[in-house]
Amino acid sequence: MKIIVDSKEKLNKLAAEMIAGHVSEKPDCAVAFAAGNTPVGVYEELANMQNVDFSKCEAFNICEYEHLAADDERSCANQLKAQLYSKLGITKIHTPTAENAEGFDAEIASCGGLEMILLGIGTNGHIGFNEPATLFATETHVAQLTDKTKQMKAEHFGGSENVPDTAVTMGLKTICSAKNVILMAFGEEKAEIVHKLVYGKTSTYVPAAMLQMHMNMTLMLDPEAASKLD
Repeated sequence: MKIIVDSKEKLNKLAAEMIAGHVSEKPDCAVAFAAGNTPVGVYEELANMQNVDFSKCEAFNICEYEHLAADDERSCANQLKAQLYSKLGITKIHTPTAENAEGFDAEIASCGGLEMILLGIGTNGHIGFNEPATLFATETHVAQLTDKTKQMKAEHFGGSENVPDTAVTMGLKTICSAKNVILMAFGEEKAEIVHKLVYGKTSTYVPAAMLQMHMNMTLMLDPEAASKLD
């Protein structure tokens, strides 16, 4: 695991450059993107790049809430389309659903596997919507969201009671199978879980800790998120 601590602005630019580098080398590669607040700055940097053609890229959404239409403004698919895909001309978009979950990993494999995946992390350690105690061998599946996760998403849905109870997500095995991983965390509220990710035991009770074993994992932190690291 490589750890980089810097300002959010510099990390957003660095992550965008890393993604663009892989796409430049392999224009039709598969890249997985997370929705949410953490990667928005990366997407802004990517959208401003003029010298990289992303149009042949195979884009995989990491997760999606159940029972939301793709054009629902609260859906992960809609957020990524508005923030990233529409600006980069990406049209080959793959979204996990309850109907295609069983074959989603095969869909990834048919595109040559994930060249890169960009992740955030929840304060309970979830990546994608793999909640604590998710089995490592899990592939794309329907996940029950914890109350803590629903509280984290409450503002986006106008209250935790409006957050869907379930979501479809790439599993831990799916995520860890990506050739390259970037995980970003910003803010003091992420400091405790970042400490567990870096120093804790490899345990599915902290799902992100499974990435300790990944050979090409880059952890990008602002000083606040890194404040509890030695």
